[in-house]
Amino acid sequence: MLYLPDTNAVSAYMRGSHPGLAARMQETFVKDQLRLSVIVLAEREFGLIKGGTAGQRRKLQSLEQLLVVEPFTREDARRYATIRHQLESRGQGIGPFDTLIAAQALRLGATIVTRNVREFSRVAGLNVENWET
Repeated sequence: MLYLPDTNAVSAYMRGSHPGLAARMQETFVKDQLRLSVIVLAEREFGLIKGGTAGQRRKLQSLEQLLVVEPFTREDARRYATIRHQLESRGQGIGPFDTLIAAQALRLGATIVTRNVREFSRVAGLNVENWET
């Protein structure tokens, strides 16, 4: 099983605000089951530029070294377009970055790790778990 944490999950991990999340992420590191989306990496880089700490920068660099960083592929672009069309045609759109991350997760057959279960659950066929509870 592969897991792809969204930006909120990675941010919570970097803050150290959820010990259960950190434990699950570390457990999946060891099993090589955790991936880092390049989309999440971009969002976290932006957050660090806006006002992150040196400690947060080190944690993000550590994640980059420990995990496979998943690129955004042509297949992801097609999946993104399909997901966005399906959601918007039902009036249930989700955030643009979340839609991109969902497309990657579907390509990988990965489970999204997020506290934003409600929105991600709108995507057909996507597995979603909240490790912050």
